[in-house]
Amino acid sequence: MFEFGRELRRIFRNSGRMDSDSSLYELLNLQLLITQGRQLDIEGGRVSTKDRFAPYLEAAQIWREYGRRTGDPVALRRAAAAAENAGKEAKNAAQAAIAALEQAQTCILSADLFETHELLSSAEDLLAGGRAAIQDDEAVRARFNRVEAQLAARLAVKQGVGEDLELALLAMSHIDRAVERADKRVQHSHATCDKIDAAQARFERGDLLMMVGLDRCDSSLMLAVIKDFEALQSRLDPAYEPVTYSRVVLRLAMAYIWKGEIEGRPDVISEGIALLSTEDEPVDFEHSPLDWVAHKQALALGLQALSELIVNDDLHEKAMQVYGMALKRPLQKGLSLRGQLINNRAICMVKHAELKGDLKALDKAEAGFKAELRAIKPDADPIGWAILQTNLARLYISRGDSTGFMMERTEAAYALEAALEIFDEHKLKSLAKAAQSQLERVRDQG
Repeated sequence: MFEFGRELRRIFRNSGRMDSDSSLYELLNLQLLITQGRQLDIEGGRVSTKDRFAPYLEAAQIWREYGRRTGDPVALRRAAAAAENAGKEAKNAAQAAIAALEQAQTCILSADLFETHELLSSAEDLLAGGRAAIQDDEAVRARFNRVEAQLAARLAVKQGVGEDLELALLAMSHIDRAVERADKRVQHSHATCDKIDAAQARFERGDLLMMVGLDRCDSSLMLAVIKDFEALQSRLDPAYEPVTYSRVVLRLAMAYIWKGEIEGRPDVISEGIALLSTEDEPVDFEHSPLDWVAHKQALALGLQALSELIVNDDLHEKAMQVYGMALKRPLQKGLSLRGQLINNRAICMVKHAELKGDLKALDKAEAGFKAELRAIKPDADPIGWAILQTNLARLYISRGDSTGFMMERTEAAYALEAALEIFDEHKLKSLAKAAQSQLERVRDQG
């Protein structure tokens, strides 16, 4: 797909910015996105530009796409600034609403990548302010519906999807409306950009269903996701929608893995692993780093789940190798995905030792965690340091469960308190919640 670069440069040099097709962004590599984003920023700021709204709006979309693929906070700031500038250059209420929608999407993406959940309130305000101005534009209304569904899903997750499903059900009603409207839009326009928007609306439904299914150990919800995403996969072309196709495969694989885990079926988990193990990957690390890393994490989780179910050392080693492969890639330190990787790798080590009842394996894991702690500087990477502390504490708890007493109770409590302080400071709520739960266990055993 990358040989399209020269032709894409030619397309994007034309001055018809309002007619540009955002679906082509999927074919642009990272360097082309940077080049195009800078050109649009310059064009928007040029005094001679007659319509500054269009280049600023497209710049916001380009920088947001770059930020989504890389987790680069600078790109997200540039996306937010370009969207704000587009709003200032808007010539009518509809254009102002479109600019507000773009700002809201950047807020939601930032919350996804860095767990900056306070930005969800900003997104809510931006959407509320723009909604009334776009009632007569069906295409923009469909996009508004999709982003409102995104926001509703995240607000539901923020409150938790445990015993009270009221917010999750409300979010699902938003998502179903967004899916229906997006599908109608595709039938009307047959445009690739609308097809991608419709796929993204389904991502929200699939993600929320899987989260509730995991919480309730309900494999029927995983089956619903599998059916929906198999149908969606057949409608996409990996040559022309590589990034969206990659995200469909990821969700389809995770639905298989979690269904197999809930039902205790190795064959179903293997289906998910097979989807993630093909040599012909839709995207590589250079094209979309975060999508590549997310695929590797999902593959490692699948191998880990299968190794625990059938107690297979070789599969455990493969899972550890895949985690290691993903962690070797450069990732922004504050990324939620990076924290998940470090955490899941540690859980993989400890769970394997627990299943085998192997105290020597726990000792080996402890030595490994302590070596990593010595190599890391808390000031340079406080989040990574805090995650390692929680992993060490988890190991102490596991050893205490195996032996009946916890010699390192004080050390575990100290490690968890220090980690909790850092997670709270950086507003990493999911990690803080996990650390708090472990700390309560340690104190209860005291």
